Amino acid sequence: MILPPEFDLHALEIFVMTAELGSMSQTAGQLQVTQSAVSQTVAKLEKGLGTTLFDRSMRPLGLTISGKTLLERAKRLIALARSSYDEVREGANLPLASLTVAMSFSLANQLTAPIMAGLGNRAERWNIRSGISLEHQDEFLARDIDMLITGSLNLEHRSNVELHPLLEESFVVALPASFSKPFDFAADPIDLPFVRFSHLTGMGQQIERQIVRMKLGLPNVVEVESSHQQLALVAAGLGWTITSPVCLSATPDLLRRTRLEPMPRGRFSRLVQVVARSGELGDLPAQMARLCARELRETTFPPLVAEAPWLADQLVWHA
Repeated sequence: MILPPEFDLHALEIFVMTAELGSMSQTAGQLQVTQSAVSQTVAKLEKGLGTTLFDRSMRPLGLTISGKTLLERAKRLIALARSSYDEVREGANLPLASLTVAMSFSLANQLTAPIMAGLGNRAERWNIRSGISLEHQDEFLARDIDMLITGSLNLEHRSNVELHPLLEESFVVALPASFSKPFDFAADPIDLPFVRFSHLTGMGQQIERQIVRMKLGLPNVVEVESSHQQLALVAAGLGWTITSPVCLSATPDLLRRTRLEPMPRGRFSRLVQVVARSGELGDLPAQMARLCARELRETTFPPLVAEAPWLADQLVWHA
């Protein structure tokens, strides 16, 4: 059944106010409208219901049997509508029925437990995905994902996206610990294959663009999809690579067999940030950014910086 257009919440509010005040003129005064406007709204409501709500022969106005029946129901409907209105306006700050968050494998290893410990009460059910960031972006656009924590982003120029930066990290070079020569890949080519990060990933694509800009001409010998694969090959003396501090922090067991160097030239960086649809999750994305930045700054990176103190200068914090 489709409700008649006259039976709307605004009309019910005017009806309830008139019933409680006993006068259409007093209702008009409260609402700062004309008495005629109140009278017309009540008349339309009565027409839509097909019954009379007020006994207009009485002063103050009296309710008919239909009016008395509607009054209590209308109060409940209005209370529910106001509650719903408040929940929708503020709803993103109330516990969500479900929330899907996606991030790279490296970030997921570091952040999943702290997120659940710090923000677990913000949703009744969590789905935390890890994988390739560019695939996550497609799922985000399809609304299969609610929030991204990523260092690879092609969504910056979309008007319906809000961004909360955690940190900017500079890319660095990772070599086998056994590589003892001075490092300059331009002046003295390295006699080791370059381990590429997959071109299917945003980070891999960013690194590849920098390699092209620098005209390094590195042969494509091996390409991997995870930072652990990448650093394992380097630690085993089977290649060298360009990577990020976040990726390095995900493989602490390999660091002692790895020699880290800043980029000798062509320094470049990426911004790690929380991404959400504008206005849909209230303050949760900002809280997520602060929590993740604190975890990375206070727990994840200190062991890495202890191994290579110069890495502290490769990190710029935004949250």
